[in-house]
Amino acid sequence: CEQFDTMTETYDAVVIGAGVVGASTAFHLKALGAGRVLLLEREQVCAGGTAKSCAIVRTHYSIPTNTELAVKSLAMLADFKAALDDDEADAGFVNSGYLILAPEGETADALTANLEMQTKAGATTRAISRDEAKALHPWLQLDDVAAIGHEPCSGYADPYLTTTGFANAARRRGVEVRPLRAVTGLAREGERVTGVETYAETYAAGHVVAAIGPWSHAIAGWTGVELPLELSRHIVLTFRVEELYDPGLPVVKDLTTANKMYFRPTRDSVTLVGTGDHGAPIETPGEALEGVGIDMDFIARQGGQLAHRMPGYAAAEFCKSWTGPYDITPDWNPVLGALPGLEGLTVAFGFSGHGFKLAPALGRVLAQSVLGLETDVDLAPYRFGRFAEGDLLTGAYGIGSIS
Repeated sequence: CEQFDTMTETYDAVVIGAGVVGASTAFHLKALGAGRVLLLEREQVCAGGTAKSCAIVRTHYSIPTNTELAVKSLAMLADFKAALDDDEADAGFVNSGYLILAPEGETADALTANLEMQTKAGATTRAISRDEAKALHPWLQLDDVAAIGHEPCSGYADPYLTTTGFANAARRRGVEVRPLRAVTGLAREGERVTGVETYAETYAAGHVVAAIGPWSHAIAGWTGVELPLELSRHIVLTFRVEELYDPGLPVVKDLTTANKMYFRPTRDSVTLVGTGDHGAPIETPGEALEGVGIDMDFIARQGGQLAHRMPGYAAAEFCKSWTGPYDITPDWNPVLGALPGLEGLTVAFGFSGHGFKLAPALGRVLAQSVLGLETDVDLAPYRFGRFAEGDLLTGAYGIGSIS
């Protein structure tokens, strides 16, 4: 067993986790004037849950603060070089637009009400007719759709390019990025967190930000605070037809389906299909990252739903699949901020499928909070204590990643 000499370095802030939330937070800490900043990652930058993200960029939410964060994040991704002040930054953003479809009844009513709220929160969105939607996306069959929302400025991005863009821009500003540094614990003095411990080193810190997503159960072991968090595996499938599926066609969210199916084009002309439901429960995030067999019944079911919405996919070829982990809170919205009884620690977990969409702006807001600055968006709704208080951030569409 290789032995390491324990050493201590001191930082103004240490960020744990180099997924998109952690990388964004580290970048913004430095951009907002933090002194010495360290970003630690157990593997490589963008090697965890972010790497499996479908990277859809939308502003449609029923929680107002989610919409506010999403609007600010979209603006950053759409002009990534300017947002990071880095000519090499590229988020791979495709401004394809976004359509959300609802069946007749309560869901259609909720969608219509949400469009009004989103507009007040700064989103560019409106209700459109079936004919307008078919003009934007001629492949769609919409006979069973009662309400449609359209976001012309939204689309999708590349999770790896976005995350490494933040990490590289952070490096250029002086942030130290250290991969292959798995954090094993927190250094504490009484009720204050004073740093982090790894197998090789101890890093002293004025403040620690833990942005480790599906690995956040480790925080409970480090702090003794039980986290309201469960994990699930989500499956993404890709299908292909002979005709080119234009990568500029809108992303589609289909609330007429029980599993809240979504699909979007890709740059290589296949259609990426996922769900916004609970997924399959798992005990550890590694279970979602390992190669697992996909049930043929699931493939057939998703293919059937896709063919119903796009009849041209009735004879589509299934191409490949992958799985990724969701870290889910009881109300499907993240916990952001302090844990009870601890100072010097900020947590960011439980993104429940929203992490990529919110991360650009959220990293800035977390950095502002750490530095004692006024935040662009109020973090109070995301406080840890809301579960005990019964003040949940419950979305209008029920359980799932569309809140």
